[in-house]
Amino acid sequence: MPTLDPATLRRALRLSVAEGSAWAFMIGLAESYFIAVAVHLGASPVQLGLLVGLPLALGATGPLGTIALLGLSPRRRPLAVAGVAVQVVVLSGLAVALRLGQLQLEVLIAAVCVYQMAGQAAGTAWASWYGDLVPAETRGRWFSFRNRFIYLATCVGLVMGGLIMHRLAPGGTAAPGSAAAFAVLLGLAAVFRSVSCGLLIASPEPRFQGLLPRRQAVKAARTRQGGQALRILMVGSLLHFTVYWSSPYFAPFMLEELQFTYLQYMMASLVAILAKMAASWPWGRLIDRHGARGVFLGCMVCVALIPLPWVWASGLGVVVFAQLLSGASWSGFEVGYLSLLLENSRSRERPYVFALQSLGHGWMQLAGALTASLVILPRVEGFRTVFAISAAGRLLVALCAPLILAGLARGSRETLQQTGWRVFGLRAHGGFSVRPVLPSGESEDGERELTDTPAGPR
Repeated sequence: MPTLDPATLRRALRLSVAEGSAWAFMIGLAESYFIAVAVHLGASPVQLGLLVGLPLALGATGPLGTIALLGLSPRRRPLAVAGVAVQVVVLSGLAVALRLGQLQLEVLIAAVCVYQMAGQAAGTAWASWYGDLVPAETRGRWFSFRNRFIYLATCVGLVMGGLIMHRLAPGGTAAPGSAAAFAVLLGLAAVFRSVSCGLLIASPEPRFQGLLPRRQAVKAARTRQGGQALRILMVGSLLHFTVYWSSPYFAPFMLEELQFTYLQYMMASLVAILAKMAASWPWGRLIDRHGARGVFLGCMVCVALIPLPWVWASGLGVVVFAQLLSGASWSGFEVGYLSLLLENSRSRERPYVFALQSLGHGWMQLAGALTASLVILPRVEGFRTVFAISAAGRLLVALCAPLILAGLARGSRETLQQTGWRVFGLRAHGGFSVRPVLPSGESEDGERELTDTPAGPR
């Protein structure tokens, strides 16, 4: 494992905490309000589905591009900096277009697609970079420490955004000042992302050991362990397909049908984040003691129930309850899901596993959003029915999951303790999303050869 001298390492970790905080301010100011901008511009259900689903689908190609470029050059910092710089340009352009009153929905969707592709590409390079930089024995503790600042900065950014919108456009999405207020938000987000870019440039990078050759990664997929990882990915992708029947429509439901003010919208978004933060530690302890499989399957049922309170929601109280359920449920689901993937893959295979996860989830999210906007919504009356149908679809996947994952290992405490979790953005379905930060070239003692246990029908 490549290392830096202690003084340089301490400097790199301090810079990373500051960089993560600046990035988190951007998340709270920008990603939290993309859907609100679309609602202000008069987006149709199809356009809302595309705004939520298409950037995630195309964004999933970002990690694949990073992996391909890492095969050509042993430098990760330039890739991370380039992706961040693209995000600065996108946010600045959106802010200017809004200020001039010239932003079109098609341009917004395309811009958010570029933003997501650049962000996920940069995140993949950063995760490989810091997975090598942070010592394995302190990785979990250090990333937990860093994430506290990220959680706090994101919440502050989200609240700041809500207060700015309430001050400049108190009448909601239809208020004349909304475009100018959104321009202020995205302009501030671009400034914070520029600070993040500068801190990345100043951060040292250890020597890159390289990824597992593609041929060996394909060979790994044919082992029993690789087959288990593919089954886990399939269950996760199927669930996200049904989740995105409803996810694009919670924000417009709040802003249009429930006629929330920006302060109420901000409060509802904040509750999901706080619930996810509060629940992550207990779920992690439960996984350490009893394994990830039970937590994963149990939380999948809870995720299936999330849309039901929305069916009867008539004010902020029920929405807050729904957001509490959402944040707590998604926290356990994501940590359990990623823990199972860690347990059922080897270190040098994992960049490919998580690139495949991004790709599978992204395209299934787009398929789910388009299914809702083109097939479900035209045949039902309003968003409430869509929420109920999404709950039924999620529950069907949750009930089938134990059969698909029969014989799966419970999970490993050691795997979890040596893994750092990286917050990588906000999602419409429930606050923060996280992924593990993995060393790119770490060897694992005692691992079996890839050919030892062929995958077969189970």
